Amino acid sequence: MIVARAPGKLVALGEYAVLDGAPAVVFAVDRFVEVTMEASSDGVYRLVTRAGETTERILEPGRPSGVPIVDTVGASVALPVGWHATIDSRALFAGAQKLGLGSSAAVVCAWAGAFAAFAREQGLVDVADPGVGGLIETHRGLQGGKGSGLDVAASYTGGAITFRLTGSLVPQIGSVRLPNSVGFAGIFTGRSASTPELVSRYRAWRARRPQEAAALVRRLTAQAEQGCAALSGDDAAGWLEAFEAYGQSLGELGVAIGADIVTAEHREIGVEARRHGIAYKVSGAGGGDLGLACAADLEALEAFSQSVEDRGFRVIKVSLAEHGLQVAQRGAGWQR
Repeated sequence: MIVARAPGKLVALGEYAVLDGAPAVVFAVDRFVEVTMEASSDGVYRLVTRAGETTERILEPGRPSGVPIVDTVGASVALPVGWHATIDSRALFAGAQKLGLGSSAAVVCAWAGAFAAFAREQGLVDVADPGVGGLIETHRGLQGGKGSGLDVAASYTGGAITFRLTGSLVPQIGSVRLPNSVGFAGIFTGRSASTPELVSRYRAWRARRPQEAAALVRRLTAQAEQGCAALSGDDAAGWLEAFEAYGQSLGELGVAIGADIVTAEHREIGVEARRHGIAYKVSGAGGGDLGLACAADLEALEAFSQSVEDRGFRVIKVSLAEHGLQVAQRGAGWQR
């Protein structure tokens, strides 16, 4: 049996402006999508997906499975045997709700890794391991061409990364580290959001108000670059300052594009953060989903976390995932 897993993510810096060349900072976190795949003795193609609900499908070769990633990855590969596979992304859900931890990107990475390893196990030695560039393109295609790919990059690479797009949309990925004194926690607002819809509104605003957009994107880019420089210099105070400033600018961006990026829930959480001396901002496209709290005072971060839990929000306690995509045979050590 082949087992593959890939971590979720939290976006710390660079939302929206990353689409215009700004750097982003992304944390891969220790909640994983896991895929298992093995040859079936009955020759049947069986797929179980476990997310907000559990679904089992019996697939017919050459016909769509109803799971786009399964129909995309390996579509041109004719496996010589039937298979049974499970895609389990429950760690990135709260019941039926996505937590905003990048479940679709982690599924793309884990499924592609498992499929390639399984194909080679069945004698198709020319099937290569997936690369981050190809996985980003696959994920973009599944999202209608939208998205930067930063979530895939974090899921594939692991740890804390910087991510930047060149003019030709080629990703540049680097590794950074948080200062030892800085801790973080994700806060789920209780409602999920549609990233593609918000990104579409952002793109429409850029086209409609190019001068206004350029000015705000320049400011976002400068703040993101300041945050990256602070991490490179192990400057905790500089990181927290840039992190909080970027969050405030995201609120202004929401007003500009006519979208509630910083929702009422995020504003309520932000008030609690300020009361505890914690830096807080939305994580990702906003509109609900997750916020991210960062602090150099870990006791204050714990007190803040308890306070927002008492207010009915879900604290997502995670750590950095040291490794990104990993693939192994059941019982063997992880590879890659």
